[in-house]
Amino acid sequence: MRYSAPLTLAQAEQLGKDVGMIVAFAAKALNHMHGTNIDRLMQTFTSPNALEVTAARYLQALEDGHTPGEAAGRAGTALVHDWADAVLEAAAAPRSPQLPGGSQEAGA
Repeated sequence: MRYSAPLTLAQAEQLGKDVGMIVAFAAKALNHMHGTNIDRLMQTFTSPNALEVTAARYLQALEDGHTPGEAAGRAGTALVHDWADAVLEAAAAPRSPQLPGGSQEAGA
């Protein structure tokens, strides 16, 4: 299906299905990784921001002349890269010390 701005109702429904499949395949690809929590992964991948960015990347790849399958692959790959970058960034961030009871030190 070709998309045009503004999207028709049928185009919006199809875009939602396409992005849903992209997210599902990206999550499935990561599900086998040790320590990956599929529920948290799906919450991350289905956040409004992630869905909006994935849809924009998919539409841009289509506009650039890629087939729907290629466009989906590009958008899904970018989603996985964004997730991996965020995981690595979080792992590298210094942890603030915790006081007994779970509260952070004053002034931290």
